[in-house]
Amino acid sequence: MSLIIKHKIPVPYRRILYAILTFGWFSGVGFFIFSNYLTVEGNFGPEKHPWQFPLLKIHGATAFLMMISYGALLTSHLPAGWKRGRGKKLGITLITLVAIQILSAYSLYYMTNEALREYLVYLHLVSGALLPIILISHVTLGRKQNTKH
Repeated sequence: MSLIIKHKIPVPYRRILYAILTFGWFSGVGFFIFSNYLTVEGNFGPEKHPWQFPLLKIHGATAFLMMISYGALLTSHLPAGWKRGRGKKLGITLITLVAIQILSAYSLYYMTNEALREYLVYLHLVSGALLPIILISHVTLGRKQNTKH
């Protein structure tokens, strides 16, 4: 198994990447739901659900793993794919969405401006929700183009 990822990502790396994305996506959506819509009755009234913060920890851990994967893809898959000249639009869209994810996550973690923070929450949520759709489209298009050539 080669450590270099070219235009076609080896199956073991693909599985790892998809697992990271799946855990990240579900933990992020789960955190959002628990944070905004689910409470439990505590001794002094409604309080945050106890699963909210473990989900956020999982989400943060997968974010670090995703950034490592993102770096690997930027340095090998992207140049190899760019030379082939296929899947560029969806690839650029993926790069943009992941960059938005990284920047908005950083801003949410360190932002103190509450008015801007609310917009960032939804920017992070929408761009993260779109990631699987764009990734599936990118992979599907790549596979179709590989069978033609």
